[in-house]
Amino acid sequence: MLDGENVYTLLKTATTFLKSKGLSESKSDAEVLLSFVLQTKRSKLPLLRSQKPTDKQMLQYENYVLKRSNREPLAYITGFANFMGFEFKVDKDVLIPRPETEILVEVALKIAKEKNKKSVLDLCTGSGCIAISLAKLGVFEDIVASDISVNALAIAKENVLINNASNIKFIESDIFEKIPDCKFDMIVSNPPYVTEYEYADLETELKFEPKKALTAQDDGLFFYKEIATNITKYLTVNGYIILELNSNKAEDIRQIFSDNKYANIEIINDYCGLPRVLKAVKS
Repeated sequence: MLDGENVYTLLKTATTFLKSKGLSESKSDAEVLLSFVLQTKRSKLPLLRSQKPTDKQMLQYENYVLKRSNREPLAYITGFANFMGFEFKVDKDVLIPRPETEILVEVALKIAKEKNKKSVLDLCTGSGCIAISLAKLGVFEDIVASDISVNALAIAKENVLINNASNIKFIESDIFEKIPDCKFDMIVSNPPYVTEYEYADLETELKFEPKKALTAQDDGLFFYKEIATNITKYLTVNGYIILELNSNKAEDIRQIFSDNKYANIEIINDYCGLPRVLKAVKS
C-alpha cells in the first residue's frame, strides 16, 4: 500500500494516501503514527528523514495508516491520549479525553484552591482522566471515582499506575447506586449526554467510541436529572457540582438545577464559545 525508501518518502506517501481518503489532518496524522511506530518524538522525524524503517515497522505503519484511513481515532490506534499534560491509556471501552473537558478540571482545581475543598466524587469516570488530573494537580485528601463499566474501571486503574497518582478509590456503580453514604465537598462529572438523533449525525470517528458512554435517554438529559435530584445526599453544605454539558442543551440543564434549588448556577463557555461546563452550589 505504501511506498517509501526512507522516513521522508514514507511520510509523503502516507500523507497523500490519507488525504485521498478525505482526512483533513493527513500530514499530522501520518507523522503522529510514524513517530509512534519509530518510538520517537514527532519533532525529531525531520532528523530521521534518511532512515529506512525495518520491514516490521513498515508493516505496522501500513496497518495503522489503513486504520486511520477508515476513520479510527488516532488515540485508539496508538492506545494513548494526552489530557492536562498527562498520558492516558485508552481503548474502545472508554471515551477519548478531549480538550473541552480540561475546562471542567481547571474549574474544579480553582474552586478547590479558593474554597479549601478537600474531597471530590467523579461520576462516570471512564478512563479516570478527570479524577487522576485532580489527584496530580490538586490537594484533595479524598477522591472517589465511579463508573458502571468494569472494563472502564480497569483502564482507569491502569492510568493511576501510569501517572503515579494516589488517593483515588474506584467504585463500580450505576450513578449513585453503590456510592457510600458520605458527603463530598465537590462532585464532578462528564456524563453521557448525546441524544439519539445527535448520535446519528456524529462524525465517523466518534462511532468508534462506546455508545453507552456517549448517549443518554430523555433527550440527552437523563443523567443531569438523576444527578440534580439525588446529589444533595452526597454534597456538603456549600458543596459544588461541576458538570460537562451538552452545549445544545445548556439552558435545559440550567433549568433542571434551578428547579432543584441549586444556587449560584453558572455556565462556562469552551474555547469555541460554546456553553460547556456548569457549576452550582448546594445552599
